[in-house]
Amino acid sequence: MTDTVRAQAGQCESTPSHFQWNARIFAIEATLFTIATSFISATTVIPGLIMQLSGSEVIVGLAGGLQSGAWLLPQLFAASATSRMRKKKPVMLRFAWPGRTIYWLAAIGLLLLGQNRPTLTLILVITSIVAFYSIDAFISIPWFDLMAKCIPPRSRGRIMGMPQVAGGLVGIGVGAFVRYALSNQNWPFPVNYAILFGIASTIFVAGTFCLSFIREPEANGTPKEEMPSLTRILAMLPRIMVEDKPFLRVVVMRVISGFVSVASAFYVLHATENLKLGQEATGLFISAQVCGSLVSGLLTSVLQDRYGPLVHIRVVNVIAALPSIIALAAQPFAAALGPATLYVYLAVFFMLGLFAGSGGWPFFNWILEYTDEFKRPLYIGIVNTFGALNMVAPVLGGWIARNISYPATFALALGFALITLALTKSVPCTRQVPAPTTEAA
Repeated sequence: MTDTVRAQAGQCESTPSHFQWNARIFAIEATLFTIATSFISATTVIPGLIMQLSGSEVIVGLAGGLQSGAWLLPQLFAASATSRMRKKKPVMLRFAWPGRTIYWLAAIGLLLLGQNRPTLTLILVITSIVAFYSIDAFISIPWFDLMAKCIPPRSRGRIMGMPQVAGGLVGIGVGAFVRYALSNQNWPFPVNYAILFGIASTIFVAGTFCLSFIREPEANGTPKEEMPSLTRILAMLPRIMVEDKPFLRVVVMRVISGFVSVASAFYVLHATENLKLGQEATGLFISAQVCGSLVSGLLTSVLQDRYGPLVHIRVVNVIAALPSIIALAAQPFAAALGPATLYVYLAVFFMLGLFAGSGGWPFFNWILEYTDEFKRPLYIGIVNTFGALNMVAPVLGGWIARNISYPATFALALGFALITLALTKSVPCTRQVPAPTTEAA
């Protein structure tokens, strides 16, 4: 099976047409996406906003779970619907233009309702988040397919790593801006959050404009059969999982790895509420997280291109364990550390950024190298749909944080990271040899 995997990976090594042009477009769009998400970070800004509107850790966790589920649950349907189309760019843009403007509505709602109608505002914000990620599910399937068609395997790490570095450098400044916005000394609540959502949506739209310039290559060959309907895909799932053991192992690893998010939304709440570091520390946490994302871009460039996705998966899961290890180690000494506790938690968020910037890429890259062009959308849709099981992780984390403690959620996240790392031993490698050091970007 390993030889087959390596042979399949080798099929895609030829340079596609318009490679340099498309590489630049993908890099610019991914950079803009990284910058936009820094303004409304899912581990800092959004948990802080939901907590102010609801006052409940469980609702903070629920919002995180809904965000994850909104992107993952529609993936099989998206794969079935979009993969029937030979050209992927038009269907991607059809969803991208309306989807990337949704946070403008959230910004307007915060301005009009946030001060006097917190419950209605909470519903509006969560609905906007769910709508954004639900639509993005229909963007992501053709986006990954285009990435595989436009960028050869040994260049994907660099093409996707550069945006993380560039977005990270800009994101350090974004963190300073977020700290300024959320200090409540400059813009009052909810104007501060409305500004952040409005800026993020504007940058998302700019990224969509970039995507319209992609030059899509022609498909290699013709599919052996038409992409099955959603009903048929669901009926085929058991057979696919039984017959394709390497893919099954990757699906299981991806699901367990996703449960590390059981603690993601609660590091910032533990720091600002239990350790009394203050809301203004959120901006510093974003800067630290963005620095981690920047470094993850360098890791992606080296590990993905030179050693392949399996090595990348292993390194990422070591990184996934570090935020909880640091937070748990610092907990007994927080009183003694005093103000220095802030620096410990900056390390926590640096590691969170390192993991978040790398977490999904090696799994997706493994699939892109493992399977052929016509199965790609189906396999990505399957792995992401099963990943929707992770939507219960933040809710579970919220329940544990409220009824036991924040450190208990950190310990659980650590356990999931270590289990995933152990499972990587059973997954085949898609690479035969490291990439030559002289290969051009």
